[in-house]
Amino acid sequence: MRAATGLRRRRLVPSLLLNGALPVVAYALLQSHMDSVTALALAMAVPVGVTVAVFVARRRVDPIGAVAVVAFGIALLVLALSGGNDLVLKLQEAVITGPVGVACLVSVAIGKPLHLLLFKMLDRRRPGRAVPVPASERRRVANVVTSLLGTTLVVHALVLLVLALSLPTGTYLAIARPLGLAIVAAGAAVVMWYRRRVATPDPAAR
Repeated sequence: MRAATGLRRRRLVPSLLLNGALPVVAYALLQSHMDSVTALALAMAVPVGVTVAVFVARRRVDPIGAVAVVAFGIALLVLALSGGNDLVLKLQEAVITGPVGVACLVSVAIGKPLHLLLFKMLDRRRPGRAVPVPASERRRVANVVTSLLGTTLVVHALVLLVLALSLPTGTYLAIARPLGLAIVAAGAAVVMWYRRRVATPDPAAR
């Protein structure tokens, strides 16, 4: 378990550098040779190209890179439809995290938390193995986890939107990606802490 965790962490650092630092460097090198929209598009395309190349060569999916690939594809489509507005490229992650976050919060509001679907899928795929959350607690846990995930993703999208509207492109690239990843990492840490807390039996209840 610890070896697997260590391996994931070692893979995470290059991924963060690739998706966070490389676009900043690429944009700084390209902006003096072309218009800002083209430079931004090419800078954002660099980690996408590396992610695709790694997948083709090693058949290994980088989760952060995979999100970047999907977001970049959506951003290019919207960019074409918007007539070349660089704000679209700045918000390529937010166009995913924002709607997904809102969907999570709406699912809780209507009494059908998305995280509850995960429990049901696990029950169907692993009928012989117990999910580490009692059935009686699953809806409450699903409500909390889905709310945490939704809030994290909505905050991520809103922060990126504010930065995109208030900062020049170069500064935005230097600040937004690291800050966005920090927000998502903090939200994921809270979710993991809560799930471990729920899964751990309370000695006082025995």
